[in-house]
Order: sequence, then structure tokens, then C-alpha cells
Amino acid sequence: MNNLTADSSLNDCAQELDKMQKIIDVMGQANPIVPFLTNYAIIKCCGTIEYCFKVIISDFHNSLPRQAKNYIQNNFSNSSMNPSKANICKSLRQFDEKWNDDFKAKLNSEPDKSRIEASLSSLNDARNMFAHGGNPAVSYSSVVAYFNDSKRIIEMLDDIVK
Repeated sequence: MNNLTADSSLNDCAQELDKMQKIIDVMGQANPIVPFLTNYAIIKCCGTIEYCFKVIISDFHNSLPRQAKNYIQNNFSNSSMNPSKANICKSLRQFDEKWNDDFKAKLNSEPDKSRIEASLSSLNDARNMFAHGGNPAVSYSSVVAYFNDSKRIIEMLDDIVK
């Protein structure tokens, strides 16, 4: 990946998921700790995807004046926004319509486009359900699969936003 910050964040999350999987393997799927680890994984994975999409889009501005950097930081990077396909496209359009067009074309050319989009949506839905007091009915292995698919979205963004 071009954006080393996003790449590092994705790798850190993947390593943390591996550590949690080892705990689950030792404790067993029926252990009461597994739902807690699953909910933590939902928050961690979705937060990582959100952070990465924002950092990739906002890091292009390094040569802008301080005032413009502050504006982007305050109004985009530090905003709370689910990393949904719609929000990613909206954010890309706000910076550069061509980025959005290129992203959509790249996503449309993906052989696993439907699964990738569904995974990103499922990860967001699970996070929102948990964040609003619900209990997401998703397995730990599904969260890991959603994260791995959602990473592909970040890789596409990284390839387009330069």
C-alpha cells in the first residue's frame, strides 16, 4: 500500500484478530468470553476501516496551507462517520469527483464485488447495533471475514487517492 499509516493500522488490527483467535481456540467457542471478544472485534475492525479510509483521503493534503489542513482535519478526519460505501463515495466526491468515479469503476471490476460490499455493510450494521445497545448476531469468524473483505475497499482507495 502507498499510505503507510493505513497499512500499519490494517496490519495491527489483523494481528490483534489473530491473538483473539488464539484465545478462542484455547478457551473454546462455548466459553462466555467469546461474545465479548466478538463485540470488541466488531468495534476494532470497523473503527480501523473508518480510520484507514479517512487517513487515505485526508493525507493527500500535506502540501496545503496550515488553514486548509486544519479545516480537513476538523471537518473530515475528526468527524464520526460509518465507513459505508455511500459515505466513502460521498467523501471522495467532496474532494475529487474523479476519485469517486475511479473508486466505483475499480469496485465494479472486482470479481467479488457483491461479497465485499455486503461484508462492509454487515460490519457497519454490527457496529451500529452494538453501539446502540443491541447484541449483534454475528460470529467471530464472520467478523474476521468482514474485515478481510473490507480491507479490499481500503486497498482500492489507496490505489486511487494519490
